[in-house]
Amino acid sequence: MKLFSLILSVIVFFISLYFFVTEIPYVNGLNDVIYVSLLGILMTICVVGVIINWEFFTQKRKNKLVLFVNNGFSKKIKES
Repeated sequence: MKLFSLILSVIVFFISLYFFVTEIPYVNGLNDVIYVSLLGILMTICVVGVIINWEFFTQKRKNKLVLFVNNGFSKKIKES
């Protein structure tokens, strides 16, 4: 799930960056300023999402080993 969130944050960041860069030359009125500022806020949210999920890359890969532990509460069946 963390990998999906990380990938989604990166994809949305680059899509909003594309629209941000293409919209910058055409900012004329208040509506355009609001639109560009919303794109900036969206990119900031994506950066925070990447920072939160960055530990996916920094954590060391541990060998996952399933240990079967003898449960003392379970009944042992002995053959006579």
